[in-house]
Amino acid sequence: MNLNAIGIIFSNMHDEEMHEITNSRTMGALPFAGKYRLVDFMLSNMRNSSVASVGIVAKSNYQSLLEHLGSGKEWDLARKREGLFLFPPYGRSSAGIYQNKIEALNGIMTYINKSRYDYVIITDCDTICSMDWEEPLSFHITKGADITVISYKLKEGEERRQETVYSISAEGLVTEIKISQTAGEGNFIGTNMWITGKQFLVSVIQEAMAYSLADIERDIFQKNIGRYKLAAWEYEGFLRKINSMNDYFKANMDILEPKAREMLFYNYGPVYTKVMDDIPARYGSNAKVSHSLIADGCLIEGQVENSILFSAVTVEKGAVVKDSILMKGTFVGENALLQYVLSDKSAVFGNGRILVGCEQQPIYVDKGSKL
Repeated sequence: MNLNAIGIIFSNMHDEEMHEITNSRTMGALPFAGKYRLVDFMLSNMRNSSVASVGIVAKSNYQSLLEHLGSGKEWDLARKREGLFLFPPYGRSSAGIYQNKIEALNGIMTYINKSRYDYVIITDCDTICSMDWEEPLSFHITKGADITVISYKLKEGEERRQETVYSISAEGLVTEIKISQTAGEGNFIGTNMWITGKQFLVSVIQEAMAYSLADIERDIFQKNIGRYKLAAWEYEGFLRKINSMNDYFKANMDILEPKAREMLFYNYGPVYTKVMDDIPARYGSNAKVSHSLIADGCLIEGQVENSILFSAVTVEKGAVVKDSILMKGTFVGENALLQYVLSDKSAVFGNGRILVGCEQQPIYVDKGSKL
């Protein structure tokens, strides 16, 4: 039985903040954890929750995203009715490229209005988590809320900057919203995921367009706490938000921990992605690999430690790769040393090359670079 909601996923959150790595791709198409893309997690959550209709809103550099998603068959969304919809940045020919989410939602109003479901789930691609949408949707309905935001309580030692912080009552209702805050242990932050009713969303977006409003959280959520009933459902599982290059690097490295992988990939069903048929990884007689994720098609003849290697990466004899993320097709020459390096696709590190960054500031190497 299908969930009584459609899904809308924005693919371009934080493209500007991470411009080095999103110059040739949108945020949703960023590779993650050896073989996935960021969009896979939000899309798989919806597929595992039986959301039958999902629209993905693109803005720029979305060619690789389209190639990855295809018809949506990997997520069981290649259907004659409903299924996966891909929306380019031109929602209406006369409006031009949308400038904010309000304009984007207004541009796909035909899709929203035609839905036979009563609720709408809206997310970005910057949050990594595994969840069943039936739980927060039931919470939303039970509370009789106009909008339900998915919140996350920061754990001991966690600190986040530029976050939306919610004050939440014992009944689960939002009493205060602070935007662009530094948040620490015990604070409830937003996850850029929320639920609302279809008819309510249509009326809110129409009103927002009439008054030229630009920001959903500031102009709709924050300024209307007394007017709308805002609820907050707490997500308690593994969650990582990616607002910067450092966030992206750390979120990838956190996946190396078995507990994190168990919570992310097994709690609420599998994470689906485009299947890339390739030969298994090959290891030379002197290869040493520990605490790492190695994708298919790799050739390892050197040493790899605490690292993530995407498909078709080559590590030559005598080379050492530590605490690094190497994307598809990266080549590491003999006796090279890489530590705290984030290499984009098809980068080449010559024989004897040494690059050492640090945990707080890994070195980013652009796509196709030769060093």
